[in-house]
Amino acid sequence: MTFLALISSHKWIQCTWCLQRMILLAFFLVTQVAAGLTNSSGISEGFCDQTLVNLTLTIDCDFDGIEVSIHMNKTNFDVLTLQCNKDTCQSFGQTSLEYVLTNETLDVSFPFRHSEQAGKYINFRTTCQNQPSIPDHAFLKPCLSQFTGNATVDGPNVTLYCEHPSYSVSTSGIRITNNGNDLASCFNQTCVTGNGLPNGAYTEVKFNTGMIFLCKMDGAVFNLTDKIIEVTSTQTQTQTTLLTTSMTSENTSSLTPQSSLSLSTSSVTEVTIARYIRKGILVTFAILIIHIN
Repeated sequence: MTFLALISSHKWIQCTWCLQRMILLAFFLVTQVAAGLTNSSGISEGFCDQTLVNLTLTIDCDFDGIEVSIHMNKTNFDVLTLQCNKDTCQSFGQTSLEYVLTNETLDVSFPFRHSEQAGKYINFRTTCQNQPSIPDHAFLKPCLSQFTGNATVDGPNVTLYCEHPSYSVSTSGIRITNNGNDLASCFNQTCVTGNGLPNGAYTEVKFNTGMIFLCKMDGAVFNLTDKIIEVTSTQTQTQTTLLTTSMTSENTSSLTPQSSLSLSTSSVTEVTIARYIRKGILVTFAILIIHIN
């Protein structure tokens, strides 16, 4: 074999290797987009208790089956909620899941039950012909819109509070953290740190710049750092002035029984003196008349 033949053979081997790599890459890309959730934009805002969860799985392959599960683990399909073949689906359990299956999409809808589903994943696994199974999932977290809370800085301290109406049915309770460390942690009306509220927790700690306050419940994260309120000296002075004015108004507008008695006694004394004066004038006038006669 000549040197030129060796070079040609080596180049052919390189080209064959490159071609194989390109085929594998193309296969990987195809399998990643062959099926997936396409209307998951609202998932980031979470779900409120008893609101409908609507998800659409778009299928871009000739599929043999689809499996759906709800689990703490996003890769677990041991207990199925829904199982589909090309033509129909069968639901399991008491999820009240409704579905519509076509050859291109699987639409699922079910009411979000906080006590049963918060903090879990709804998992999809699509099996396409001549391809590995394709997984996808959505995280079922509580809705962020129902969180209330803030951080109030007053002098050297900061008071933090956080509440959610689904706290009583929470599976993890509410935690207020600073850079990952618990400042308040309450579950089922019992607090390990901090203090309990009807729907959450509160605490007061020393405030330092750079603190990052988060409120966490069942996988949802509510940022309290974005809601910091600073109590300034002007606000404190205004509150004190208003309080003093209020107290002064109350003191002048309300009289004690003793002060009322003093006023009454004074009025009686003035009336008595006036009567004596009038009586004296009349007696004097009578004496003058008698004297003249």
